[in-house]
Amino acid sequence: MKTVILFGVGAMGGRLLRVLENDYPGIEIVAAVDNDAAKTGKTLAEVTGFARFGGVRIAADLDSALAGLAAKADVLVHMTESKPHLIKEQLLAALNAGLNVVSAAESMFYPGLRYPEFTAELDAAAKANGVSITGTGINPGFSYDVLPLILARGTSAVTHVEIYRCIDVTGTGPGDIEHVGYGLTPEEFNKRIEDGRVEGHMGAPESLTRLADYLNLEIDEITEAWDRETADFDVDSGDPTLGILPPGRVIGITQRARALCKGQEVMRTSLAMYYQPEKFNLVEEDRIEIEGAMPVKMSIKPAIQSLFGAANIVANTIVPVADAAPGLLSPLDLPTGGTERAASRYVVDKSRTAKPGYLPVTRKG
Repeated sequence: MKTVILFGVGAMGGRLLRVLENDYPGIEIVAAVDNDAAKTGKTLAEVTGFARFGGVRIAADLDSALAGLAAKADVLVHMTESKPHLIKEQLLAALNAGLNVVSAAESMFYPGLRYPEFTAELDAAAKANGVSITGTGINPGFSYDVLPLILARGTSAVTHVEIYRCIDVTGTGPGDIEHVGYGLTPEEFNKRIEDGRVEGHMGAPESLTRLADYLNLEIDEITEAWDRETADFDVDSGDPTLGILPPGRVIGITQRARALCKGQEVMRTSLAMYYQPEKFNLVEEDRIEIEGAMPVKMSIKPAIQSLFGAANIVANTIVPVADAAPGLLSPLDLPTGGTERAASRYVVDKSRTAKPGYLPVTRKG
């Protein structure tokens, strides 16, 4: 049994509870933290509606949550913000409390690329306290990196990778809204892109560099571009922070990234993130195309859901991180198969006779 503290009970936290309610009998939520005064003191059931672990009360800060525990928890699942300067102290506090950490922050997938000092500090704190920390989610953490690399295992001499993803982001929480730019006017969106306040999806350069590392691809620059979409009708964001977006506001973003070598494209990604994409004749889909000795193509329709997909990836990472060696880890360092969700394994049932075409099996606890 692994015991877990939830740090952040928002859109992502609620979906994680849904995942744990359906699966993972070996994971138990023992505490929860959220600085929203409207949630503090309430139970997880009152805030999220899910019954499993529903009696756990939400504390205002980590110290209060830790003080209420009879024994130290194994893992803290971090689901608040994405930018390093906003989450650094939260992560360090958890590590210094002796907690392993799984963070849903996009910047935590491969922070060493652009935030080396932040990375070194987290790694040092984790090792000093004998715990591990990683960042993962659906993207980055799966669709832009782990999944393409799994597919690429079936070929060699890779020359080009293309990743396309179109998703419905209805219900996205404030942490993503702030850095993606939904609900802005086009003029404000462009202004914030220029000054760096809006980054859109965080992590495409990190995923592309990791793909290049693993596939031995030469690249020397990565470019990104953003296209925004507005509507001439009201659009429901599915989030109480934004509510109904009036005509003329940004309700969709397509973010493109290209990895180049001497001006020639080696990899490309395209991520269309829309509220209600079907209203804009877009089909939700994950598509990966790898050119190599044997071309590999894959399509998932509809696309793996954004928040719910991320919650599933995070849930599947809890046990491997708790069992990993101390330090800052990449999701690529963890077992591909993730967590065995059952508490038992199948074995041959010797009370019945096996024969060609028939194998009796049973669970062994």
